[in-house]
Amino acid sequence: MRVCSGPGCLRAVPDDTRFCDECHADWMKHAPVDDGIRRHNRVTEITLAVSDRDVFAFLYSSHRWQRLRAIALSKHPLCDRCGRERTQIIDHIIPAGVAVQQAQASGVYTDKHAGFFLLSNLQGLCRSCHGLKTEEDKAHVGEWPSVLCSEDATKTKRVWAF
Repeated sequence: MRVCSGPGCLRAVPDDTRFCDECHADWMKHAPVDDGIRRHNRVTEITLAVSDRDVFAFLYSSHRWQRLRAIALSKHPLCDRCGRERTQIIDHIIPAGVAVQQAQASGVYTDKHAGFFLLSNLQGLCRSCHGLKTEEDKAHVGEWPSVLCSEDATKTKRVWAF
């Protein structure tokens, strides 16, 4: 629990929330529409109108993502879809918002954005294949497969010899 970020407000709010309900409503009235902050105030407020790129812009600019992106580029030098073009974009196989929600719901990870950084959920794509995949993601109906199953399958088991 933490203190609400509203001016003068001392109400307790969950760690992943910035404002209490009253301050949040007041802030939404006065906040600029295009500031980007409103879009990722709460991960649970993700709407279909806002892309994952907008919601998680602060994660795409992090050092952690840049290191993970470099690893993924070395593992996937050619497009995973067509196999002809050079990889230009590191893409989340299961959309980042869904992966983050699945990781949070599992209770396995302590980082609330852990699903965003799962290497097993990344693929390298050329620009044209990325455009096609994005359209397929938008048209997706039903539940997404579990990102945690693919993560468990890629983990190597350590054998300890004492």
